[in-house]
Amino acid sequence: MLIDPEVASKSVPTVADTHAKRLTWWLGLTPVWRSAFQTAILQHSAHPTAEELEYLWQIPAIRFTGPRAPYPNLPFELTDCSGLQGMSNLEIVVLTHHQLGSVTELATLPKLRSLFVNNNSIRSLTGIESLKKLEQLYAQFNQIDSLVPVRELTGLREIYINFNPIKTLDGITAKHARNLKGFFCLPNDDLPDREVMRVEQRLGIRCRAA
Repeated sequence: MLIDPEVASKSVPTVADTHAKRLTWWLGLTPVWRSAFQTAILQHSAHPTAEELEYLWQIPAIRFTGPRAPYPNLPFELTDCSGLQGMSNLEIVVLTHHQLGSVTELATLPKLRSLFVNNNSIRSLTGIESLKKLEQLYAQFNQIDSLVPVRELTGLREIYINFNPIKTLDGITAKHARNLKGFFCLPNDDLPDREVMRVEQRLGIRCRAA
């Protein structure tokens, strides 16, 4: 899996980036998310220093892979994305092999270019509609049944949506054709051949198998 380097129950106030803001964010994390940052990034269980908090808050790429992943960096599985909410400097997010049910909290990441949320329990992509800079979406092996949330994300270059219970490719439009060179929507058992033919013949987007 390659990552392109170029690439709402709780909210973070839109105030200047200060130590107080970072500390408020840290203290507002759930215990599981604090443990995730301590385990995978800080590599200690103590309260982070001011310098460590600044590093965490400004980091452009983050990777949390659960224990079922080929190369895990967490011994437990996350069930939500709340720990990343408001981390507006993030450009790359890897949250694979967990038990995530949604990605709604990621709507607060305006710079996000690459999102890897494969091998989870996600039922909907609702929340990514505002991620206008998104170029890569890896969401295979989930429970997603609709691509409508990506309708306006016409900068997408890669979409992996194979192994999901989708029955239609609504959400993929002619506006995607210019940039979307890697559309991996197969295999999907519930996806009829006529949908694949519609996208390929009418939109000029090849439906690939992964």
